[in-house]
Amino acid sequence: FERVDLQMLIRRLLDRWRPRFSKVNVNAYFNPAEGCSGVSGDARALEQVFTNLIGNAVEAMSKKGGTLAIRMEPVFSIPNRPQVMVTVSDDGPGIPDDIRDRIFEPFVTTKSQGTGLGLAITKRIVTAHHGSIQINTFPGGTMFEVTLLAYQDED
Repeated sequence: FERVDLQMLIRRLLDRWRPRFSKVNVNAYFNPAEGCSGVSGDARALEQVFTNLIGNAVEAMSKKGGTLAIRMEPVFSIPNRPQVMVTVSDDGPGIPDDIRDRIFEPFVTTKSQGTGLGLAITKRIVTAHHGSIQINTFPGGTMFEVTLLAYQDED
């Protein structure tokens, strides 16, 4: 693991997704808190995490358009171990109750063309980074909260 500038990584991903956003009428917003960007991790793996979450959000909103909001903020819930929480939210239809509790299991999907591996892999990567991923979904939206260890020089 090394220092990953998560703010820059997310901005780069959003720039890459802009053409797709405009095709499906999705407005994307990124709101990083001041001084909150470095996490300890593998940049490629973390890019896959946020690519999966952004891709799922865009797909959920592709029929009617909507808003993708990404927020990034520091978290201090563990003494002497700062963390960074990234919230990826959309205002799509939400995830159905019958699969909500199994959403991180392999081969669980709501998509006709999906493999059901994206969120399973995402959770594995986040866990390998000593982080956590939570979901909050309801009719009219879904929020994923990814919490990762902030980079510290002694890592």
